[in-house]
Amino acid sequence: MHETTILQVEGLVTEFKSERGIVNAVNKVSFDLERGQTLGIVGESGSGKSVTNLSILRLIEYPPGRITGGKVLFHDQDLLSVSENEMLSIRGKHISMIFQDPLTSLNPVIKVWKQIAETLMLHQGMKKQEAKKQAIELLRIIGIPDPEMRAECYPHQFSGGMRQRVMIAMALSCNPDILIADEPTTALDVTIQAQILDLIREKKEQYQTSVIMITHDLGVIAEMCDQVCVMYAGRIVERAGVEALFGSPKHPYTRGLLESIPRMGNVGTQRLHSIKGSPPDLANLPPGCPFRDRCDKAMDICASQLPPEVVLQEAEGERTVACWLYPQEGKHGRA
Repeated sequence: MHETTILQVEGLVTEFKSERGIVNAVNKVSFDLERGQTLGIVGESGSGKSVTNLSILRLIEYPPGRITGGKVLFHDQDLLSVSENEMLSIRGKHISMIFQDPLTSLNPVIKVWKQIAETLMLHQGMKKQEAKKQAIELLRIIGIPDPEMRAECYPHQFSGGMRQRVMIAMALSCNPDILIADEPTTALDVTIQAQILDLIREKKEQYQTSVIMITHDLGVIAEMCDQVCVMYAGRIVERAGVEALFGSPKHPYTRGLLESIPRMGNVGTQRLHSIKGSPPDLANLPPGCPFRDRCDKAMDICASQLPPEVVLQEAEGERTVACWLYPQEGKHGRA
């Protein structure tokens, strides 16, 4: 582990029991997060992005979900082996999460200031009035107009962008070491999206917070991230620096995602590229590489053997890719 590494995920496995069998939503996922770094996790819906990060915080509901393997090392402490009381002291204070849907994540019958103040009272030991004052100040900092009045409102009285700002205020209230942002700009108009991203970037730089950014939006990845993990069918298929990934994608799935982005110069009847087919059924994965049936580079070996992660040494730095297109005699990544 590098001396600046704040989080190390090793071989994380999370499964769900369903009527159709065991669904391996996260299958031996490994990555590192450095202090002050923004790590992007990108992939289609159902690829395992959100479940990976809910697993880090041990927020997988059991039943039906269960973390069955791996380690999550935060400051060298395995979060998967600590007690629930210890996790309660870590969530919100040291690792915070901006959840995907602020309307369902906020309590509809509790005033906004009370929901922010609860975190301050729990983790900072503030009294109620002190926490209320700080909650109003946080609303002011994140750009909520007339924060004294708006603090007395309920979540349904806020717009989507304002609710997302409240979620950010709650997540940043204790200046966490790690901020997990799960689709923080989904369903927001482009102006509000830009404001939300600017706010996250500003707080990251102010407090040297490490950020995990989960998103479908490759534009957000390009703008915000230092490193990128591309997930498919519960696995990381490529991991690289953001410039290297966008400049020279290696995995056919990564190439497909990047080629699907509309280009400003494309005019007339030029057809937009799409990846053929659909993601596989995680309860009934085919043998070999799960991307095989959608891949135009598939080979015979892809039908029978799952490709391991291989480390590629490049001028831009180290990259891992799980694909049979690349020599397997090289250095292998972590399980």
